[in-house]
Amino acid sequence: MKLETERKLTFALFLVIPVVSFSVFVIYPIIRSIWLSFHRWDGISPVMTYVGLRNYQRLFANTAFKIALTNNAKWLVFSLLLPPALGLLLALLIDNKLKGERLFQTIYFLPYTITPVAVAAVWRWLYEPRNGLINQLLTRIGLGHLARPWIGNVSIATYAVMAASLWWTTGFSLVLYLSGLRNIPPELLEAADIDGANFLQKFRRVIIPQLLPSTIVVLAMSAVDALRVFDIIYALTRGGPGYATEVLATLMFDFSFNRFDMGLGSAVAVVLLVLSAIIILPYIYHTSKGLEGIRN
Repeated sequence: MKLETERKLTFALFLVIPVVSFSVFVIYPIIRSIWLSFHRWDGISPVMTYVGLRNYQRLFANTAFKIALTNNAKWLVFSLLLPPALGLLLALLIDNKLKGERLFQTIYFLPYTITPVAVAAVWRWLYEPRNGLINQLLTRIGLGHLARPWIGNVSIATYAVMAASLWWTTGFSLVLYLSGLRNIPPELLEAADIDGANFLQKFRRVIIPQLLPSTIVVLAMSAVDALRVFDIIYALTRGGPGYATEVLATLMFDFSFNRFDMGLGSAVAVVLLVLSAIIILPYIYHTSKGLEGIRN
């Protein structure tokens, strides 16, 4: 009996730290942000004024918010398609007995280890209108008419930032897909070879189904990252030119810390929380169902 009590106390002690940390650093900020979204506050004054849903009314009527929401939708489509597809392609190439595969794996994954601010610094130099590598290269190969102020052009700035993000984030998909490929039972591929299946048939009937767990993780993480993307945009364009590259996270920062409108910034945070929950809940549900299947 004493041993059982000590065991329960040990489990309780191990749970206290993560529960307290999660409550202080996750649950409380969420509740606080929701509460602030119903108030007008400059972040400095000790007085807060309750305004009900007025912050949300102002937000949904705000042009910058509509642009940011549209840009987040673009980022969502981009993040769900290009980095996973490119990561899968590179993983297939590396897994196909490629010489120097460790070197290529390191080269492809290395950008993901760099901080977003450093990535932005590199690409700001590449995109520099006069002396940047991209425009200089285009000029030297006779395509100078294609040179652009890549992050200064309203129509292409968002896509220029996405290109930088593609270089940076593809390594994450690559590692997960490569791990998934290495875990495919060899007998499945051998059976497909015996049946005379070509590569496309094996890819569709064997590889893709076996990579489903990796794909779910990649897509879920990519979707959440697309909704909360901030650092690379802020470091590269600060949401400009105008509001061309603005997303919800940068708009939340602008409202809260540049305009000192904490209520409106908190309203953006709540909208971002709801959108993230809609994206991540199916992933959590699928994961919990998978764990139940393993236990049973």
